[in-house]
Amino acid sequence: MQLPHDKFQQVINPGNQVCVLLATHWISIKQIMATITETEHRFSKRDHAQEMGPDGGPDLGIIRWLKHLNRSVEPEYLAYNPWPMWVEAELDRDRQVFGKTM
Repeated sequence: MQLPHDKFQQVINPGNQVCVLLATHWISIKQIMATITETEHRFSKRDHAQEMGPDGGPDLGIIRWLKHLNRSVEPEYLAYNPWPMWVEAELDRDRQVFGKTM
């Protein structure tokens, strides 16, 4: 599914706290599901390369994005974001915490 540019701009607007919260949850789910995703895509090298970082580990760019978004959550919305912040802390502790790559 593709969004028109103007609609996509609304989704990534850092001033839209609902979308920031949705993004933090989406990235957190993606990180936790990495092992399952790897298994599903093990026969497709192209898909596997897109899911993983260049060294075969987790994609650090998306982890940096999670950190940025978690910092962007305004104080009155923090009650809705403890789980993505926990995911970030676990990834800081161990990049492979949610599964080792194949």
